[in-house]
Amino acid sequence: MTDKEDRTINNTISIKASECPVTKVTVYKDRAEVCREINTTVKPGINELRIKEFVCIDEESIRVEGKGAATIAEVSFQSKYVTEDQATMSEKEKALNDQLRSLTEEKKALDLANQKEILNRQWKVLDQFAATAAKSGQVEKKDEQVLFKLDDNYFKGMKEFMKEYKAIGKQLENERLDLERKNEELDRKIEAVERNLNDLRGNYNTGHENRECIVVLEAEKEDKVYLVVSYVVMGASWIPSYDLRMFTEEGSLKIFYYGLIYQNSGEDWNDVKLYLSTAEPSVGGTIPNLPMTQLAIRKPIALARRTMSPGAVGGAMLREAPEMMACSFSMDLAPRAAPMPEMAFRHVEVSESTTSTTYEIARQSTIPSDNTEHKVTVAIIELKPTLSYLSVPKVVPHAFLQAKVVNNSPYTLLSGRTNIFLDNSFVAKAEIKAVAPKEEFECSLGVDPSIRVDYKPLNKVSSQSGLISKSNTTTYEQNIEIKNLHNYAIKIVVRDNLPRSLDEKIKVTLLLPQIDNKHPEKNEKVKLTKSNHLEWDLDIKEMDKVDLVLKYAVEHPASEDVETTLAIGN
Repeated sequence: MTDKEDRTINNTISIKASECPVTKVTVYKDRAEVCREINTTVKPGINELRIKEFVCIDEESIRVEGKGAATIAEVSFQSKYVTEDQATMSEKEKALNDQLRSLTEEKKALDLANQKEILNRQWKVLDQFAATAAKSGQVEKKDEQVLFKLDDNYFKGMKEFMKEYKAIGKQLENERLDLERKNEELDRKIEAVERNLNDLRGNYNTGHENRECIVVLEAEKEDKVYLVVSYVVMGASWIPSYDLRMFTEEGSLKIFYYGLIYQNSGEDWNDVKLYLSTAEPSVGGTIPNLPMTQLAIRKPIALARRTMSPGAVGGAMLREAPEMMACSFSMDLAPRAAPMPEMAFRHVEVSESTTSTTYEIARQSTIPSDNTEHKVTVAIIELKPTLSYLSVPKVVPHAFLQAKVVNNSPYTLLSGRTNIFLDNSFVAKAEIKAVAPKEEFECSLGVDPSIRVDYKPLNKVSSQSGLISKSNTTTYEQNIEIKNLHNYAIKIVVRDNLPRSLDEKIKVTLLLPQIDNKHPEKNEKVKLTKSNHLEWDLDIKEMDKVDLVLKYAVEHPASEDVETTLAIGN
């Protein structure tokens, strides 16, 4: 039977998408694949299963699989624009719509403009009454003599009136301010609800739609079937996050590997089997064409137009649906047996990508559609690092703990933000680079307060020599003290810099430590790098200390001034 042939529907089954439980979700970098389960009964002949009211769905990604005594003949999708009351809306969208309607009605009932007009009229009446009262106390002038028609009763009445005037005026002003506050608060609430609605609808709704997936099943007899409908939704993503916890006494490094999931698809994922994938469906599987780059002399009058033939990027992952819907041949089921046989389906097989990784989350997860961060544990990885310390006391008088470790786990560590803990104390935030299994990597674990670094004040002594060509010589001495307060020995590298002369008139001589530049292999504990950095490679016993001395002399003509600049080196 082809799509164009007439056929009689023997049985129609209607079910809401929300009534089909979400059992599995695979979250990608910018979308997610949702799987819903459907258990129903088919009758002999052609059965039409209509799955209604999808909140969010990419129609080209629909895939249907099943078990039971039936054949999937066709899968199609339709979307109709309807009135708001008939539109497919999630519970959250319905709640937001109800909230918006309630707030709008409340603002309408407040009727700010009319209420303010009433208050203004009351103010006018009050002011007119005050003006009348004031006129009654005016004096009369006759023959240049002022005759006061004032008595004690007038003053007493005026005092009472002014008291009432002030009280009523204050009451009217408070009512006005209260009305404006209520109106502003309602405006803020309405704006927040509208923003939430726009965010919610932005991923899946351009209007009021009713979305349906139609599955046509052919059966020879009445029987139960089990279907899995999978489809892609937008508005979902995940990023990796880590806690690196170093336990110095045990010498172990634990990496807590998390997935931070965000989703605003319009449907909650309750108690689902969750997978996190590193695949990027939006990139596609087709290798793009590389255009030819051409150069030409720019014409003086007309600007040269640059053209580029865009490469076709297609074959996106998770887009098998068009092939599914276009097929028109049929396949018969194998004889029924327990368990249910796989349902025949007309589709094009897609080879699994070998360049991505999918992580299975051990526990069932619930991820509501609220666009907030939800953390799930991917793995807890325990590694044995090689620890060392590094100190650059001239810049920061502290010792930084470094770990060199091989990722012996089967997990690829993606680049992401990291919280670093040292012996259960938070140290710092950092970024970890991508690390493949069996790959070695280094990470800084922050400052260890149990390694004390004391960078003493610099001592310098100046002198002048020569009779005709006088020269100045300044001797510098820098003392550094390193204390190990741990109950175990440590290895530490200490760096300081020896000034480098950029002018032949300036001579720098290293006095301490003594280094054999001709035979560097003899310098076991200290070396001078290409950047003119001195590096001491030290072993310090438990509860012990080491004193280091850097001493050098700088000689230059007395008539010349020496300028000091800093350059970043390695």
